[in-house]
Amino acid sequence: MPTVRIIILSYKRPDNVLQIVKAFEGHYPITIINNNPNDNVRLPPIDPKSGKQYKTIDIVNNKLNLRCMDRWVRCFQYDEDFKLILDDDILPSKTLVNKMLNLDQPIVGIYGKSGVSKANSYLELKDYWCVDADVDFLVGSVILVKQNVLNLIKEKIINIGYPERGDDILVSYWIKKALRINTLKTVSGKILNLPEGDVGLNKNPEHFLMRWNVVEKFKNLTW
Repeated sequence: MPTVRIIILSYKRPDNVLQIVKAFEGHYPITIINNNPNDNVRLPPIDPKSGKQYKTIDIVNNKLNLRCMDRWVRCFQYDEDFKLILDDDILPSKTLVNKMLNLDQPIVGIYGKSGVSKANSYLELKDYWCVDADVDFLVGSVILVKQNVLNLIKEKIINIGYPERGDDILVSYWIKKALRINTLKTVSGKILNLPEGDVGLNKNPEHFLMRWNVVEKFKNLTW
């Protein structure tokens, strides 16, 4: 059986993180990357009476906000065959995770975009959310990726630093180039949207422009 590690990227949503942990702890090892340097993540005991602690969870409290690329960098610290990359405002069902595993894709997600070659802005791209589709690139939220595929682009991930936006776009295109494929896949399945609060990256008025600037680097490329 293939092994899986969940990697949760978190910023100021501790209640969401705890809900995700409770859903998956005991099924998969989990790494929590906390990008809020002002408040460390601390998980309460599973059983307050006994003080029993979670055994399969690593918590990384970054001293700086290293943004989203850090979740890909951390993948290389663990040996599991697959990494399940989760944002901290979404909870996929175990059935969905199993479906993604059974597809045996190099990388697969629940959210993607297409229409890159014809679009003139990020908002002109077509959304594919929780549907079975071929897309130009995957968008955060829930992504399952093979570690041996990430190993092919390790140098790019490590050397890019920590860009403000577009880690998911970069990884999508780097993998497409490494494997010489033109599309990636999204899948349908059950998810639970968790409270976003006021800290989402899309709250920044420049967010979509910054993501489009990343897309444009790859706009007309095929392999």
